Amino acid sequence: MPRNPADFVLRARLKERLHFPDLSERMALKLASVVHYCARSHFGLWHRKLGSPDFRKLEGVFTPLVSVEIEVSDIPVDPMQPLEVHGESYLARNLDAAGAIRHIVREGRHTLLDPRGNVVGRARLLNVFTRYDPDPARRRVTELPSSLGVGSVPSRVTELPEIETLVPAGRAPDLVEESPAFWHYGQTDANRHVNGIEYLRAMEGYVAECLARRGGDLRRTYFSRARIVYRKPCFRGEGYRRAVWFHGEAPPLAVGVFRKDGDPADARPAVAIELTLAQHDAP
Repeated sequence: MPRNPADFVLRARLKERLHFPDLSERMALKLASVVHYCARSHFGLWHRKLGSPDFRKLEGVFTPLVSVEIEVSDIPVDPMQPLEVHGESYLARNLDAAGAIRHIVREGRHTLLDPRGNVVGRARLLNVFTRYDPDPARRRVTELPSSLGVGSVPSRVTELPEIETLVPAGRAPDLVEESPAFWHYGQTDANRHVNGIEYLRAMEGYVAECLARRGGDLRRTYFSRARIVYRKPCFRGEGYRRAVWFHGEAPPLAVGVFRKDGDPADARPAVAIELTLAQHDAP
């Protein structure tokens, strides 16, 4: 049988120079920096194959990030030695309950290794094919356009986490931000909205403050893993409020959400983030 052209796999073996601000005081990779080192592997190869999007013309098919899973090992690295990146990206279908195609997804799995072969970080990035259109039905892409030249529908099937996958059901948050914070221009990117990692940085800071107020020891606690689901973009100048749930013991977890200022307390969040808490041996 002829091979499905949509089942191609893009593989990368790259070296990335470390940037000092991405390292903790233990010289370990910070969680929020992982996607930066996966960028050439995940985005660069894809754009080389199909071309880069033109953010000045909001037309055609785009593949924004809808979910990110990242983790770090807290293993100290040599800042003078580059990281090795092993990446793999491919297309997949996401199905609804009836088995029909709900989304076509570009999935990437990337591993960061130090020169000794230690895994210092991992990432799973999920991009969904969509169109810029106010109508949700017209935004959805269930068959790839022939102009892309990569076939119509991939054979692989994958799961897409939802906001509700992360947020505890039927339970009020442990903490809710009383006053709104605001997104600023320096947190946006060429997609014309807040960059995805800025949500992680903002939530790490808020959860750390909440932990300290609850008696947590921030000298030993760090964020080792994050799962992020993006539902609705935020823009510069907009206000937002964060809410946090704490649960789990092994390992302890914090789940935080962003709601746009003015949204009701029970509105679906714009973004949800699950953070795994770990402890290191730093004095």
